[in-house]
Amino acid sequence: MVLSIRAPGGVESSWGVRTDDALIYQCERCGLRFRRPPSRDEIERYYGASYHDKMVGGEQDQHREVVHRLENEDRIRYLQRFRSGGKVLDVGCSLGHFADQLRAAGFDAHGSDISSYACSKAVELIGRDRVHPGPVESFAGELEQSLDVVTMMDVIEHFGDVNGPLTSIWRMLKPGGILFLRTPTLNSPFHRVAEWSLALSRGHYKDAILKLYHAEHLFFFDEKSIRALLESLGYEVVAIDPDPLLWDNFRSAEMRQGPLLNAALAAIWAAGRALNLGHGMKVIARRPVT
Repeated sequence: MVLSIRAPGGVESSWGVRTDDALIYQCERCGLRFRRPPSRDEIERYYGASYHDKMVGGEQDQHREVVHRLENEDRIRYLQRFRSGGKVLDVGCSLGHFADQLRAAGFDAHGSDISSYACSKAVELIGRDRVHPGPVESFAGELEQSLDVVTMMDVIEHFGDVNGPLTSIWRMLKPGGILFLRTPTLNSPFHRVAEWSLALSRGHYKDAILKLYHAEHLFFFDEKSIRALLESLGYEVVAIDPDPLLWDNFRSAEMRQGPLLNAALAAIWAAGRALNLGHGMKVIARRPVT
C-alpha cells in the first residue's frame, strides 16, 4: 500500500461524490495504482442524475456546458489526426454530448453507459438505436469487429476491472481500429503538489490528496502503466500526449475552494501549461491489422 489516508470529514469531488479515505495500492512492476473496487451496484450508485448533470453544467451552469463543448472539440481535433471518420462508440458517453459532437464532425457516432439516466438523455441527442446501455462486456458480441474507433473520455479510471472492458473493446474494433482514451495522469503537477502538501504537513492536510484519489476513481495511471496495460492486452500504442484542461473548463470545474486555494490552483495550472504537463493524458492505441 502506497497511501493509507482516512479523513472522517471527507471531501466532495467536483461531481458530488464524497471521499472519506484513500487506501491505494501500487503494482511494483509498472507503477499502476488502484484501490479495492466496491461492488458493481455501489459503483453504479455513484452515477445518478446529479453526477452527470454537474459534469456538463446543464441549465444550472450554462457557461460550463459551453466550455465542456470546447474541450470536446479540442479532443475531436486530436482524434482526427489518426482517424477522420467511421463508426465510433463513445464508452461512458454520459448524456451523449461527446457522441453528438463526434457525429457533427462526420463520424457515425454511438454511445454506451452503465447509467440508465445517462442513456435516457443520450437517446434524446443521438437516437435510441445508437445508445447501448450497460457495461461493454454485455454487448461486445453484438458489435464484434464493427467499429473503426472507440473513445473513452475520463472513463477507464472508473472501471471496477480494466482488463474485461479493454478486451471487449479490442473485440469490437476492426483490425486497424483505433482506441482513443483520456485519463488523469499521476505525473500531473496537481498530483505532485498534493503529495508534497501531505508530506510537508506531516499527514495533517489531506484534502488535496483526497480530491485526486476521489472515491469514484478506482485506477490511477501514468504514461508507463497505461502503455504496459494496453500492450499486455494486444494493443499497439501509437501516441501518448499531455492533455491539460482548458482554462475555462478547469476554472468552472475545480476552482470552488475559496480565494487562497483557488489562487494556488490557478498557479499550478499555469505552471503545468508552461511545462507542457497535463492534468491528464490522451492515448491512441490500435488493434493490429494482423
